[in-house]
Amino acid sequence: MSINPPENDRTTSDPSKKDTMHAWVGWSVLLLTLVGFLGVTVFLNLKERNEQQFAFLARSFLHGDLAFQEVPGSSWADTSPYNERHYWPLGPLPAIVLMPFQFVASALGAFFYQGYLQPLLVFAVLLIVYRIARVTGYRAEDSAYLAFGFTFATAFLGVGMWPWSWYFSQVITCVLVFATIAETIGRRRPWMLGSLFALVLATRATAALGVLWCIGETLRTSGPWRRKLVSLIEIAAPVLILAAALMAYNHARFHDAFDQGYAEQIIPSDAAAGRALGIVSLQHLPGNLYTLLLAAPIPVRRDNASLVLAFPYVVANPWGMSFWVTSPLFLYLLGLRHRDDTSLLLLLSSFVIAVPILLYYGIGFRQYGYRYSLDFLPFLYYLLLRSYRQQRGDLTAGFKAVVLLSAVWNLYLFIGHFVWRVGW
Repeated sequence: MSINPPENDRTTSDPSKKDTMHAWVGWSVLLLTLVGFLGVTVFLNLKERNEQQFAFLARSFLHGDLAFQEVPGSSWADTSPYNERHYWPLGPLPAIVLMPFQFVASALGAFFYQGYLQPLLVFAVLLIVYRIARVTGYRAEDSAYLAFGFTFATAFLGVGMWPWSWYFSQVITCVLVFATIAETIGRRRPWMLGSLFALVLATRATAALGVLWCIGETLRTSGPWRRKLVSLIEIAAPVLILAAALMAYNHARFHDAFDQGYAEQIIPSDAAAGRALGIVSLQHLPGNLYTLLLAAPIPVRRDNASLVLAFPYVVANPWGMSFWVTSPLFLYLLGLRHRDDTSLLLLLSSFVIAVPILLYYGIGFRQYGYRYSLDFLPFLYYLLLRSYRQQRGDLTAGFKAVVLLSAVWNLYLFIGHFVWRVGW
């Protein structure tokens, strides 16, 4: 005689209950991890007070001055001297964003640091990537994993958690670039795309080359050429207007519309030796390719006479690390097909953005991962989301595990170098 379990004990045989349990576990693990990572992000941003050039520049802008009115921190390092004044060569938009906050803080006798705003920008990246994933067709849980994946399982973790000026600029760039992607796959309003890319141009010019993808998508849509031409003009107009404004900004500082100040920038002697070979040169290509594709973490040796390692054993290489180390989830791209027009446009745009970066003399020292890749990684990340959804459907448990483990690995390497070794 067979003995069957009571009806109430047969929960594991019900597929719907299994799915509900798996979803509950998936959400619980992700939310706990997300809260932890956001907590670390807020803590580190509020604590770090060095390299606040954009915050000081915002205060100068409020006084109608394009140059620093005071030393932005402990020295004039990385500023560009001209006619006994010191200027900031990076795009001015982050300083403009900080101006209203700095105005209120100054009125209260305080100083508004970049780290006060940066956690909100990191959260904005999370929300926009989540929205992109939802529009692409992913379920809510999968979309949340994908949003967490870019924010903490790529080199973005390094810029998001540490509010130095260079990183602050790249966080703003990622917010804007993902906003352009969301707009392109959504309402695709030409004037909005042009305005967003104009803002990108005022932050990191190389990332603004991604406008090629939007232009390509506009050209391949159905409809009369006259309508396409009007759309292209609407996209180009804000970008050209902003480009003219930036040229006027350069001329007002250096009496040269095309001089941003990078040639005069005060940098360490080893970096200056590389710059002497050319700000942009083929001679810089091998080093940049090595950093992008091959560079690994560095071991922490107990002494200089042996290979015995001491805690934390390995830490982030401040010269940069391969994006296979910081972002192994991009390995999924190699197993997917990218033959349709949109995929090819995304690959082409990423390549066009990468070219000037790989030819640039600055590797991006004092960084986590290869942070300059963040100019094109949003486009590759959308390519990954789109191709994976079309060809494989929902995220697998393995994909989610890669996201979580990569994030923990990134945090371990990051904390090991920026907090444990460098300290405050």
